[in-house]
Amino acid sequence: MTHPKVLALLLLGDGAAVSVDRVVEALWDDAPPSTARRQVRNRVASLRRVLKGHGHDPIQTVAQGYRIPACEAECDSGEFRRLSERARAHARDGSLPDAVRTMDDALAVWTGPALMGLTGKVFEASSHRLEESRYAAIESRAAWQLRLGRPDVIIGELSELVAAKPYRQQLLYLYMSALQLSGRAAEALKAYEIHRTRLNEELGIEPGQALQRLHLTILRDEQPIADSFPL
Repeated sequence: MTHPKVLALLLLGDGAAVSVDRVVEALWDDAPPSTARRQVRNRVASLRRVLKGHGHDPIQTVAQGYRIPACEAECDSGEFRRLSERARAHARDGSLPDAVRTMDDALAVWTGPALMGLTGKVFEASSHRLEESRYAAIESRAAWQLRLGRPDVIIGELSELVAAKPYRQQLLYLYMSALQLSGRAAEALKAYEIHRTRLNEELGIEPGQALQRLHLTILRDEQPIADSFPL
């Protein structure tokens, strides 16, 4: 039976060659057996047999190792990346409604935690990278909604995410801005104080300068500048 980690690793390569050493690292972390390289060849051969049994084997053997060409690799991570890049292109062109809709499509690709069930350092790092790209996409979409004057539609989602990622200051910045623009300045100030207390007690640091400036803006009862929200 083939190893699902091999297929996942090749798909994550997004068309680039994945070396045998990289596959060894992904399968056994820092403790590979003496037969690791042979086992990799055997597992790739087994994977190819399974794929051929389904009518198509896209795996190529190259000097560096193995690859699945990008045009053959249909996977959620690639679709998410393509859609999120298209969304950001819409934003750069000034078409924020199209940017929001396209980023909605990108985020809809996510159906659960990235690489769920695949263990090991390589997959943990890849999972973290993919999750980071998801949060960055959520933050971009929220910023575009604020520029469009739609703070109410993002408050609920941002509230949940701020609770789940309490140290992610960009999320809190957008959440506080949305609250302020919705006439809920007191809640924005409370969210800031909760965050500031947590940072002081757990890390011994203060919030970042951008959050401090926003906090001062809200204290002065000034509206955040829409153009300050990044594209």
